[in-house]
Amino acid sequence: MEQFYQLANAFMNHDLNTLSDPKMAFMICGVILAFLILENGFIPTAFLPGDSLLILTGVLIYQDVLSLGVIPLLIMATFIGTWLGYMQGRFLGHTRMYHRLLSHVEDRHKEKVFYLLDKYGILTLITARYIAFVRTAYPYIVGATEIPQGRFLIVNLISSIMWICPLVGLGYYLSHTKLAAEYQSQFLNVIIYLPVVLLVGGMVALIWRWISKRKAAQPRN
Repeated sequence: MEQFYQLANAFMNHDLNTLSDPKMAFMICGVILAFLILENGFIPTAFLPGDSLLILTGVLIYQDVLSLGVIPLLIMATFIGTWLGYMQGRFLGHTRMYHRLLSHVEDRHKEKVFYLLDKYGILTLITARYIAFVRTAYPYIVGATEIPQGRFLIVNLISSIMWICPLVGLGYYLSHTKLAAEYQSQFLNVIIYLPVVLLVGGMVALIWRWISKRKAAQPRN
């Protein structure tokens, strides 16, 4: 627990020397990989930040906190997370649990998945990657439609690469800009706190949705 406190403190103070320590870098990498697996593979954790974490990773690579070797790990974590979602859809697709899980996803997100899948087929996983919540619901629905696993795995790998590399590259590129160099402290604040804000916002939205559903289910006097 103390190490997580040190990690949070180093982020808040932009202490790149502490963050560059191998133990700290290992923890950062572990947290990012865990978030990617959870966000891509499990509907209850779909609110976790994904895009903003990848941009942050690109910045950390530029700052020599993480190495380029983390990119294959990010691709693998995304691939595994999405595959886990597919397997859940495949084995639970005709059960109550599957429909209960999907009930936590807003109708507009499910409609996007069905629209993309009906119009463009499984290749739309590449597009779905860039839409929060849709990228989590997509493999569940694909698995339930019994699309062959071999075909899904190929598209899963391609879409993982096409999601990870551009966003990590964007973070790395932004770190090179004059604006980032001139306002380094403010730039790092935005990049570091954005995933936190999105995480808190996602949790609040999830709790609010749960409370609203509970109220709607209560009988009116």
